[in-house]
Amino acid sequence: MSEFQELIVRRLENRIDANAMSAAAIRIERRGEVLLDWAGGRRDFSLDSSSASTDSVYHIASISKPMSASGVGKLIERGLIDADDPVTEYVPEFGLYGKDRVTLRHCFTHTSGLPDMVPGNIDLRKQNAPLSEFVAAACRARLLFKPGTDIRYQSSGILMLGEVAERVTGKPFRDYLAEELFGPTGMTSTHLGWKSEFNDRGIASKEKNPEVTGHWDHNSAYWRDFGGPWAGVHSTTADIARLLQMMLDGGVSSSGERVLEQGTVRLLLQDHISALPGLSVAARLREGWGFGWRIQRLGDGGWYGSAVPPGAFGHAGGDGTVAWADPETGTVFVLLTNGQLDDEGDTLKACGNIAAAALCGGEGKLSF
Repeated sequence: MSEFQELIVRRLENRIDANAMSAAAIRIERRGEVLLDWAGGRRDFSLDSSSASTDSVYHIASISKPMSASGVGKLIERGLIDADDPVTEYVPEFGLYGKDRVTLRHCFTHTSGLPDMVPGNIDLRKQNAPLSEFVAAACRARLLFKPGTDIRYQSSGILMLGEVAERVTGKPFRDYLAEELFGPTGMTSTHLGWKSEFNDRGIASKEKNPEVTGHWDHNSAYWRDFGGPWAGVHSTTADIARLLQMMLDGGVSSSGERVLEQGTVRLLLQDHISALPGLSVAARLREGWGFGWRIQRLGDGGWYGSAVPPGAFGHAGGDGTVAWADPETGTVFVLLTNGQLDDEGDTLKACGNIAAAALCGGEGKLSF
């Protein structure tokens, strides 16, 4: 191993030894060459658990968001929807309390004014409520601000994008993503919701004390198969790397299949925040968002790490996951753990910084 690879692996092994996570897997590529493909730890926190491997399947949490957004973006590509359509054009009952002004663009860019989670979110999960009840709760929600005037991370906006896709296509959103995004990209170990073939490869999520946090059981059969568009995907490092590489390659998969048109990729990955007219200057400078993809900006380390260059795109997930790609150098970075983002965010950023410092400097003499 090179020095940067050893630094990353040692960091992850230390966190596994400290029981901060039971498993971790990382895949780093540069212009299609695999530089690191490593896994360590156990499938859950019990000492007799089987070993994790590079093909272990993780709950990737909010890395699901750009996947869902990219699938919905394909409907724009086909002329079936437009980003500036109001959500109510497809979900009429959504228009309560001034939400008739919320557009798909607002949902794509976290500028809708919707709360992150729908009203009654925790109770709905404890009751094992179906996804349709979450949609109904979103329709009853009140806005936190006028659409397009601020940025507030909102899982409920991604929920509504998935509902729009279902009503336009007439297919369950999980089936639509499998047919239109995961399958063509070659992501054979990725699914919105659980699949029985994951039973022998699944990594258990780290649970917090529900009496203290109000959390539900992430490892329950209900939650694993819930399929929320904002956080319900299960995947591997290799599959997520395939997705990032497909985006870097202008929408073409490693097998040569056209998954997205080049213009769709550009639409998804452009920083739309800088162009939204209703945002204050402070809001425009705060963070960068494409359609579902978090865009790295100079001076904003975000989830990725401060050494990750501006223009990199990706996302992170609450179960201790992060993935990003740098278009300038063709670097792909995918790190999946079960250590919880709130606790292990510094670990994820440290590994991202190590990789970016070694790989994202470009070629030849640097100029500033």
